[in-house]
Amino acid sequence: MNKHKSNKTFCIIPWVHYNIWPNGHVYQCCITTGEFARAMGNLSKNTMEEIWNNNRYKELRTQLLNNEKPNSCTKCYEQEDNGIISFRQNANNMFGHHIDKAVNNTNKDGSYDEMKLVYWDFRFSNLCNMKCRMCGPYLSCMWVADEDKIYHPRMVPGRRPDVSKANPVTSLADNSIDNIYKILNENIEYVEEIYFAGGEPLIMDEHYYILEKLIEHGRTDVRIRYNTNLLKLKYKKWDNLELWKHFDNVNVIASIDSFGARAEYIRKGTVWDIIVNNIKALVQNDNIIFGISPTIQILNIHTLTEFIDKLFELGITPRSLHLNNVLTGPEHYHINTLRNEDKEYIKQQLIDHANSMTTDYKKEMQNKYNSIITYMNGTPKPNVYKTFVFTTHKLDVIRNESFDAVFPELASHYEYARNIK
Repeated sequence: MNKHKSNKTFCIIPWVHYNIWPNGHVYQCCITTGEFARAMGNLSKNTMEEIWNNNRYKELRTQLLNNEKPNSCTKCYEQEDNGIISFRQNANNMFGHHIDKAVNNTNKDGSYDEMKLVYWDFRFSNLCNMKCRMCGPYLSCMWVADEDKIYHPRMVPGRRPDVSKANPVTSLADNSIDNIYKILNENIEYVEEIYFAGGEPLIMDEHYYILEKLIEHGRTDVRIRYNTNLLKLKYKKWDNLELWKHFDNVNVIASIDSFGARAEYIRKGTVWDIIVNNIKALVQNDNIIFGISPTIQILNIHTLTEFIDKLFELGITPRSLHLNNVLTGPEHYHINTLRNEDKEYIKQQLIDHANSMTTDYKKEMQNKYNSIITYMNGTPKPNVYKTFVFTTHKLDVIRNESFDAVFPELASHYEYARNIK
């Protein structure tokens, strides 16, 4: 086995991949988050070719080849320490056949002469049909007006400069000196996997352009993966269930955090009955690998096991339930902000729920829950409670919603947060 593929630090991603956001920012991957999530470059200033071998990319590749742990890779290493299979490990498994070439052909300064994008993650715009509580205007155009009401520029210096209430949709095509479609067409013979996320990818024209191009070029062997809010399976002239029949490997992961009124509050724009019908349609479709990935956070942790039981009733199995997306930001929604007594209660709830599983799934659910418990037992950062109360109240007023009515189980947490000095 290739020593780089199996070691505890190396990641193939900087040799085969770009993660690009609607504002033109290029990141090493979608997992790099928090204080170390610096952009590798921006397409409004440099071409993809120029960014590919800039100082940041050269430094990153050199660190990985020297068995160092770059700060920007912290989340993967943390997940592995908590027993979760990380994005890094998955990437080395899926693209491991590129490792020997990458290692042997990287120049001493960390530059790599060949830019063939094997794995695509292009966020073409912030076009979205929801405005989730934990999101923001960078990835949801529907958030722009709400943010403007919460954080008026005269009140908060340094407000994001690329957010426009007049034109809330931020488009990669408008923020790149490269022709994005030209880049896609040039790399279509190399691509092995495409990850569609958003915004909401199933309402983006670019998504359908790519699928039709893949079909046209006979590249139906390409693995296509989705992170979708699952509100729309049909869009304009396209029916995704019909389009996906062309492809050998389709993996749809739905971002759904809770059920009923809680789901509609957390991800504003959700219509729970539609989501249920779309879950049923995908569960019954043998051509699609389907799963649910809730964002584990304050708003759903108390009722997580109840939600999971409802998913089981809809045909979701523990194996297709992804519980590794524990929210780390915005920090005021982090589960480590719970009171100690709440943490103990939820810990026991998760343990009991895992123990209630059949033998086939008990260990799997225990591992998933243990990683959540580890995150929950962390220490919250200062001022998160003040932000939680301020933001919750502001959004409730703007959206005509009631936190107290939807989340009675969080009444004590809200009161605790209100009283923190």
